[in-house]
Amino acid sequence: MLDPFRAMGEPLADAVIQQVFANNEVDAVNQMMRSLHSNTHLVPAELPDALEDYLNQTDDWPEWADPVKVQLGQNLFQRYGMQMTLAYFTWSLPCCYAWAKAAKVLTWTNGIDKHVHRRIIETAQFVLDVMTEGGLGPQGFGVRTAQKIRLLHATIRHHVGKDPKWQASEYGTPANQEDHVATLLTLALVPKALTKLGLDFTREEEDAYFHCWRVIGHFLGIHQDLLPRDLEDAEHLWEAIQQRQVRHSEDGVALTKALVDYLKMRIPGTMMDGVVVSTMRELCSEAVSEAIGLEKTDWTRHLMGPMRWMFALSDEAQDQSSMAAKVSASLSRKLLESLHSSETGGGRVTFRIPKSLQESWNLASAEEKKAG
Repeated sequence: MLDPFRAMGEPLADAVIQQVFANNEVDAVNQMMRSLHSNTHLVPAELPDALEDYLNQTDDWPEWADPVKVQLGQNLFQRYGMQMTLAYFTWSLPCCYAWAKAAKVLTWTNGIDKHVHRRIIETAQFVLDVMTEGGLGPQGFGVRTAQKIRLLHATIRHHVGKDPKWQASEYGTPANQEDHVATLLTLALVPKALTKLGLDFTREEEDAYFHCWRVIGHFLGIHQDLLPRDLEDAEHLWEAIQQRQVRHSEDGVALTKALVDYLKMRIPGTMMDGVVVSTMRELCSEAVSEAIGLEKTDWTRHLMGPMRWMFALSDEAQDQSSMAAKVSASLSRKLLESLHSSETGGGRVTFRIPKSLQESWNLASAEEKKAG
């Protein structure tokens, strides 16, 4: 069933990008893409007709979307977003790098360090935009961010697909549908991954969180026949893709090393550097860890047990203000705060954390930290 989706892009976004390049309107696309990080404008001004039509045609909720479930999923992120963000860095991205064919696209234009840094920032901003309360509503940033990423994927297909060195018969279409849904699942199944650190979610909460990401998958242009119907369907699809795609590759190893080095750089001092790899090995399967050449753990692996114990210490563990939540969120807090002033490829980017999430997670904004 999955084989045909490796050769499939996304017709609507692909047609837009092809028309933009044919009409020499690339500058307008680049200007819109540059706002992907800060997303300061919901509707950019003076767009080419093809882009404006695309934005208007792809921002409606699907008929099957359940607003109550979406809100429950976003509420769950507001409560456990610090821990979930940590899992995005230490489970979601490593899983992506374990797919040898997909990793080839990420390293195709070289500059691995630059691409890893940018991918971290783009992924984090995307997640915050879609998962904040109201992020998928008419005035939210989430839908617009998803539309931009959908166009970004089409641009990748346009450029990489034209490269005569790209072996489509071996790797598939660049940024294809199977790789898209696999990436979506690394975000939608984060609650399941976090159970390895002792967090406990009800099936209803996991289902609502997945449903929220299913709606996001619709905005990203994932084919309706490939988008999982429910949480159980998603779990089966995840296992199938893992068996198909997890393979050792030099690309995956290089991407992982750059990711680990970047995360270590964001942790103050050096004593706790090993906690990055220890957390990755705790969350990722052995097959993924071996595929990406993850280094062996150091003494920090002994922190994983106490972390699980603290999650389950008492009913207070479900409270964001509890000691367990604060301990589990400390690494993610440092990462999020550092992204405020991150640089990628020589250019400083603006990383925006919604005010509601700053308040829920007790995060100081960049302006507040400077004033303090």
